[in-house]
Formats: sequence, structure tokens, C-alpha cells
Amino acid sequence: MRIGSSSYSFKRFNYGGTEGEEEKTLLEIIDEAPKYGLDGLELLAVQFASEERQYINELKQKAAANALDIYALSLHHNFVNPDPEVRNQQVEFVLRWLDHAEALGAPLVRVFGGRWGTVSNFIDLMARNGLEDPLPGYEYAEGVKWNVEAFKRCAEKAADLGIILALENHWGLTYSAQGVLDILEGVNSPALKVALDCGNFLENTYEQIGMLVPHTVLVHAKCYHGGGIFYTLDIDYPKVIRMLKDVGFNGYLSIEYEGKANPQTAIPAQVQLLEQAIRMS
Repeated sequence: MRIGSSSYSFKRFNYGGTEGEEEKTLLEIIDEAPKYGLDGLELLAVQFASEERQYINELKQKAAANALDIYALSLHHNFVNPDPEVRNQQVEFVLRWLDHAEALGAPLVRVFGGRWGTVSNFIDLMARNGLEDPLPGYEYAEGVKWNVEAFKRCAEKAADLGIILALENHWGLTYSAQGVLDILEGVNSPALKVALDCGNFLENTYEQIGMLVPHTVLVHAKCYHGGGIFYTLDIDYPKVIRMLKDVGFNGYLSIEYEGKANPQTAIPAQVQLLEQAIRMS
């Protein structure tokens, strides 16, 4: 296994990050990452300064100069919408970014199962363990159906490009392992697998992780140094890594830092923790 980090760990969204995070660029993050012992980076599409090929090439060349893999590109999108035109626009967004992933040389693209949007406040959503009620007049099965239809189109192009889509357990429709599996089973494509987020199961954590590890191609190693911004989980990483080894996983552990300590100390601390967990497992 190799240890990398999401660019999110360096440049989080506007909810109490450390000073200077908001201004940090992806090019600066790529320069900073090797200092922390990271082997690669997972880049968030929302943090790109441009979709122009010149900028994408600059990111790729900067990573090569720092001997860093760009092992994944992470997208924010939502197929859970009753309007077929909106869903089509979201599919087109993913298809466009698959081309960018190929240009970057990223073999994985993190994707979402989406949310109904019936709980708008994130704190309220966490109080419900990430579970939302469907929109009035709709049911869970319809959300799954919309995802399956969309991901079949996306998986076809991903397969053509030699890319794997990695579906994350990320609240809403995929707040549970079963939600992720329902979509995977409906699409039934080797180009759609799992991005396992170890911090997104707030109940029955290891049971649900166990359901997803056979399908996992990317692991989000969530951590909360200094205390979590939203919540703190004490994740038993030696246990998680043993589970991953048992199914033959040998890919990237991608740090997602969501704590209050400075990332300059928290990210290296998580690298050391994961290295130790790999040795112990």
C-alpha cells in the first residue's frame, strides 16, 4: 500500500480551516506534498483554477517534477434529481472530467451517489448519520435507478479510457454500505468500484467497511488531529488495513484531514500513523 493525500487536506472548504488554506493553489500543494512523506495526491476538481489543457499539463508536469503520483481525481456531482435534463448535465460533467483525468494520467476518478437535498444544513445531516428523506413523492429506489442509468453511461467511457470510477460512501443515497452496493450491482461494470471512506460510517463502522472492502480501489483515510471540525471518530487503522490486506487491496491510502490542528503538523502525523498501521497489520 502507498500513502497519499487528497488536496482537500491542504485546502479545505470554508468551515474553520487554518490561516492561509483558502488561498493555497493546487500547484503550491503539489510542491508541499513531498515534504510530508506522501507518495501521491488525489486532486479535487473544484479546486482547479482552469479546465484548459495548458493548466492541466502544468499540474501533471509539476507532479512529475516532485516524483508524485496523481492517482485520483475527485468530482462533486449529483445524479439524484427528478429532472432528466439536470441528470444529463451532470453526466456530461463527469464525462468531461474523465477526459481531464486521462490527460493527468489519473487511473481513478472519485464519484458520488448524490443527495436528495432535503436536509440542507450539514450539522443536521450529521445528526441523522448522513441519512436524508427522499423528495416528496419519490422513493429511495428511484434515486438508485437514476444513479444506475447515469453511471452506466459514465462507466462505458471510463472503461474506454482505462479509468475506474470509485463510488464513495458519502451521505445521502450512499450513507450506508448497502446504498453503495445497490448502485454497484445495478451498474454491474468493472469500471465502477468503491472509494471507501473510513470516516463516513457513523454507526456499525467496521461491519459496513467489511461490506465494501472487496470492491475497494481507493481508501480515504479520514483523520481528526486536534479534534474534528464536525465530529471525531477513533478509527482503528490496523484493523482496517488487515481487512484490506485480507482481500488483496494494495492501492492508495488517501488521507482526508478534517481536524482542527494545522495541516502542516497533522498530515505528517497521519502519514506516520498509517505507516505504523501497515507494519502492524
